Amino acid sequence: MVTTTVSSSEGSGRAEAFELALRPGRRPLLMLVATLLGIVAGLAVGQPITSIKFLGDIFIYLLKFVVGPLIFVSIAWAVTTVRAYTRLGKIFGGFFAYWLVMGILAASTGYVMATVLRPGVGLQLPPPEGWTAPKPASAIDVLLGLIPRNPIQPFLELNSLQIIVIALLTGFAIAMIGTFSPETKEFLSKLLSAVLAVIYKIVDFILWYAPIGVFALMANLVATVGAMGLTAVGAMIVTQWVSYAIVLFVYHPIILAGILKLNPLQYWRKIYPAMLTAFTTCSSSATLPVTMRVTRELGVPTDAANIILPIAATINMQAVAAEMPIYAVWVSQMYGVSLGGSGTFIALLMGVLGSAACAGIPGGGIMIAAMTMTTLGLPMEPVGWIAGVYTLIDMPNTMLNVTGDPLGVLVVSKLVLKDFDEQKFRSK
Repeated sequence: MVTTTVSSSEGSGRAEAFELALRPGRRPLLMLVATLLGIVAGLAVGQPITSIKFLGDIFIYLLKFVVGPLIFVSIAWAVTTVRAYTRLGKIFGGFFAYWLVMGILAASTGYVMATVLRPGVGLQLPPPEGWTAPKPASAIDVLLGLIPRNPIQPFLELNSLQIIVIALLTGFAIAMIGTFSPETKEFLSKLLSAVLAVIYKIVDFILWYAPIGVFALMANLVATVGAMGLTAVGAMIVTQWVSYAIVLFVYHPIILAGILKLNPLQYWRKIYPAMLTAFTTCSSSATLPVTMRVTRELGVPTDAANIILPIAATINMQAVAAEMPIYAVWVSQMYGVSLGGSGTFIALLMGVLGSAACAGIPGGGIMIAAMTMTTLGLPMEPVGWIAGVYTLIDMPNTMLNVTGDPLGVLVVSKLVLKDFDEQKFRSK
């Protein structure tokens, strides 16, 4: 039996490579400034400024161009890195269960909060030109819709669910090759990693244009629907914050105090440097060295921390899981579209899978938002609004994402490995 590992240095190295490929720098701030300027321009100029909407359409088209390759490569690569055997099988198996349960809880919370708070209600937007509302689908239609007819069509039609299936099949196939040909698996995994870095660089190019597109989209929004559009965007942000607070201050303490019998305050006190770093950098990958340092003070085995955390920084994004269903409900409310049972399932699925596909860099959730809209057949225009205010979402979002990673190591160490130093956890 071949043992496959992802060492901390390897995970950190890949995270660093992606950081080099995509360094947003001040661009999230520029997008926020572009949003404010677009609001002012829309109010001052009024209807004539809608003539620049094509500049926003260019931004949307660029997002559509890159989202298919991003879905495929990021998910396929993530699967190849998570696969492991022997003792590592226990570590990854336990962490996978934690990731799945927390992803479902977070996604469900985001959906419920958006349904209760109704951030998009009150703003009735006209459908974009050439767009038709998605038709309700039965469970059988959804199931059959997951199966690709050929390997090319899903990319041509931007069928995100089928692209995800292809990515999962590819990732698992590469992972299983490692049982008899580890060299082949290593080569293909590195190839996917390299291609993903190229895609991130393309996203980097798109983000240079993003402030122009965001300005045009926000100006068009305000000129078309007035202050109600701003109210809907603000309500969406508040819904995000409320959902994050529930995960952080309700679910995490239940796991710590109720299941692990540990003091949540002691946990937060020990990992607050990572939480603060994540809040200010908006990058779980950039926070990884700090996260690994504080996690070792929790009394967990070193190998569990070294193996899990580089992977967790890439796939364990609980805030992103809550974030995507909120977007889906918000947009459906603004355009008067009912998601229905199948749409709700897909929105939750995109939350869970999006948490694994999201890049651990500032603004990474913008691309997953585009993926979610595409998968549900919803208009893409609101993605530009999201990009404009994403800094306000990204700071608490990243902090929650990072806070959940050491918790996963604690769960695996205490419940699966039975290897946990409680005295070290309680020490000052």
